[in-house]
Amino acid sequence: MIDHPDAADIRSPRFLIMDNTPLSLLGCIEALDWLFEPGCPVTITDMILAEATRDPGEDRDQRRGTRAYINAWLTKNRARITILETAEGARYDREMQLWERAGKPEDLRPSWSDRGERSLLAAIQVLKQALLLDEEIIVIVDDRDARDAVRAVRADLTMMGTRTFIRWMDEDFGVSGADTAWQAIRLATDGTADEGEDDDPVFVRSGS
Repeated sequence: MIDHPDAADIRSPRFLIMDNTPLSLLGCIEALDWLFEPGCPVTITDMILAEATRDPGEDRDQRRGTRAYINAWLTKNRARITILETAEGARYDREMQLWERAGKPEDLRPSWSDRGERSLLAAIQVLKQALLLDEEIIVIVDDRDARDAVRAVRADLTMMGTRTFIRWMDEDFGVSGADTAWQAIRLATDGTADEGEDDDPVFVRSGS
């Protein structure tokens, strides 16, 4: 499955997660540790961190067990994860701090509406800055709009969906349980998990 580049083209790979879906899907089978399996540094944008850990509200899908696992995993591995700060993330953090100081009145709770698109644009800007590093950026992303936005960045990027990532764990790393993980995710999500794209390029190597 892995396409090994020429020695002269090898760069240091880094995972970038700019879509909450990979965290949610891997979280529902408690497999987030697989992100560390290749030995790549892991970077998560601040808005994805906020989305993964926020209370979605009483009228939204809670999946409390999955959310509790993701929160615990993020806390446990905070020193191993780089948080990529964005302008939208800083704006949301300020709004949340003001709301909390006001006593958390429900009618003034910062809205999550339209933040996804704005945070995506912010992530693309910081992604361009990250590409100045001598690294190969591997974007793990399932959201179709986010994938289109990543494609629009004129840079050498590798992009894979969660299903491709799981196949990689199975075929190249032999991770226990990875061979049946996608079926487990489909069951856990009532068949709603995005199957992804068959032509996801995978040009990464295991870490040394």
